[in-house]
Amino acid sequence: MASLTSGNASNGTTLVNIVHGTEPELVLFLVLNMWPSHFGLPILLAIILLSKRVRRHPTFVNLCVGFIIIGVASSVLLYAGKTTGDEPPKLLCLIQASLLYGVPAFASLLAFMLVLQMFFAVRSAVQKQVAQGPQTFRLWAMLGTPYLALLISILATATVGSANPDTVSRNRRYFYCSVESPLLSGTIAAFGAVFLFATIVFEVWTLVILYKNWMVVRQPGAKPRVIVELSLPIRVLAFGLYVIMAMSLSLLSMKAPESPVPDLVIACAATVVILIFATQPDIIRAACFWRKEPELTFPTTGTTQQLNSKV
Repeated sequence: MASLTSGNASNGTTLVNIVHGTEPELVLFLVLNMWPSHFGLPILLAIILLSKRVRRHPTFVNLCVGFIIIGVASSVLLYAGKTTGDEPPKLLCLIQASLLYGVPAFASLLAFMLVLQMFFAVRSAVQKQVAQGPQTFRLWAMLGTPYLALLISILATATVGSANPDTVSRNRRYFYCSVESPLLSGTIAAFGAVFLFATIVFEVWTLVILYKNWMVVRQPGAKPRVIVELSLPIRVLAFGLYVIMAMSLSLLSMKAPESPVPDLVIACAATVVILIFATQPDIIRAACFWRKEPELTFPTTGTTQQLNSKV
């Protein structure tokens, strides 16, 4: 471990390791980032894009693509063979730091857009609104805003790091490169907190809509206005809850970053996506393409398929 805390002798500065991680935790961090981004999520995306039986809203596809990008960015030092030992070259370190400092805003917005789309879909189903044509501006705004936030974060971090190269290091955060700048970290934390709060608001709002509709269905002698298939909304809301918890830990770690737990919890995000969404029945049926589709013995309303296509 001495090589991880010894600093960079070439520029005469001592780089303090503020995250108290271990080598097994470093391996775990890399595995959690690499297996879903290099294997799990590409397979899930291939099933969604190539199967005629699976429909998902572009915000969900965007979420998968986003976490592939995050996993690749987290693995940059491994590609270069610089996860341990002497400090990586400053340019390489700044590239990774710039990418990863965009993750709080990027991931928060990806999750927020998915939860927001779930809210629109559930509200439309409960109110039995007539299907509307494609809302192109709203769709592109929901897809593009996370990447705009990522780009702004990358440029801001690169500017700060270039102006203060001594603040750029790997040893400071142990798992990845970072830039020591309280102003930059505080701005990122504030931005992420805004969208975490917005995610909570729409999660609660969606739950209220589902609860009210569920109570209508359960009332004795009452005719239900609509039956909403709850599997997908519950999965989306569960993922939103996980993101809120994980990003909150990440933002708190900027104030008390000694523990490696926040970084490891964030690294689990892509795995959580796969566990929650890749276990949906239509995904499993599409993945098991060699199995014969079972014949339905009862009529279906298409509610599940409509909700899946809207989220």
